[in-house]
Amino acid sequence: MSFLNTVVGFLKKLVLFILIVAIVIPLRYGSTDPKYLCVRLLHSILTLRHSLVSDQARPTLSTNYRAFENMLKMMPSPKLDTSADPLTVIKGIRSSFDMNSLIPKPSECQIKKEVFEYDGHVVDGYWVNYPPKDIQKHSDKILLYFHSGGYFLGDIHSFSGFECRLSQIFNVTILHLEYRLCPEHPLPAAVDDAVVIYRALLRHNISSSQLIVMGDSSGGGLALLAVQALIAHQLPVPRGVIVLSPVTDLSMSSESYIRNKHTDISPQFDKNWYIALLLGSNHAQLSPDDSRFSPLFGSFKGFPPMYINVGTAEKMEDDSRRVWKKAKEANVDVTFEEGLHMTHIYPVFFLYYSEARNTLDNINKWIQTI
Repeated sequence: MSFLNTVVGFLKKLVLFILIVAIVIPLRYGSTDPKYLCVRLLHSILTLRHSLVSDQARPTLSTNYRAFENMLKMMPSPKLDTSADPLTVIKGIRSSFDMNSLIPKPSECQIKKEVFEYDGHVVDGYWVNYPPKDIQKHSDKILLYFHSGGYFLGDIHSFSGFECRLSQIFNVTILHLEYRLCPEHPLPAAVDDAVVIYRALLRHNISSSQLIVMGDSSGGGLALLAVQALIAHQLPVPRGVIVLSPVTDLSMSSESYIRNKHTDISPQFDKNWYIALLLGSNHAQLSPDDSRFSPLFGSFKGFPPMYINVGTAEKMEDDSRRVWKKAKEANVDVTFEEGLHMTHIYPVFFLYYSEARNTLDNINKWIQTI
């Protein structure tokens, strides 16, 4: 009988412990999403592990960042059959792409769709506000955001978590552009979409001085290409441009593609396959260093104030440095911030480590000055 009482007592304590954990963990991480909670628990375990082992080669990195880096390395890389139909391959990647498991959308975040049209060209945009509030199209600042995804994946669903939280950190309304993706719509289709939504905003009496254009990775490259296109069309430029690890050179000619090959933990793709994917069936007649696709080789004359951020561990490090140099030579007011030993688009994952949040805070301070 005493044994039975002991077992019952143990089970009661176990149930109580499980209930406490089930309540405390969601409260701790502000989410009830099971995938996200599993990711956070894994990150916490890895952080504990890394706190016991120093990284003498990279002493500036936080244990939280090293744990996140470790976690990314544990995730399986997409297996690509470059001989298969590109669209079939990309659809497979899209089906498994899940940014929400890393950065979930807050349940209170407000997202409202609006269709924008200019000269018969229609694009979808999504107004993002967190915390919720009325869309203030005449506010002092509106952030026009272009998401990453290599120009071939991503949408409002997958990036709403980051954009919602960015709205909160910067205290601005964000307008997400749902630009057309490759390979269904080869470049420069995405650039055309960016110009269309910008023209439509101007036609709706939103001033260029209200607009700040921001993008990460391919979205950063799109931001630069879009501003170059606006200048070519003699349209007023936005108030500022913010790019995080921008894709600026599809020819991948920078030395950092070799130097940082083994420190870059972002997905790797075959260069020729990737270029063909982005440029379409006529890729053989097109050059990846064409300024229509690679903003590094375009002009930066007439650009508004610009903030460039890049990690020193990523292959595209020198691409950002070269843009910074060209922008300075064109007398652009440009701020450059590098994340020492940091990976591609590291500020996006600010929920996990302080280095990312520090960079976003730096960008927020910069926004207040322009």
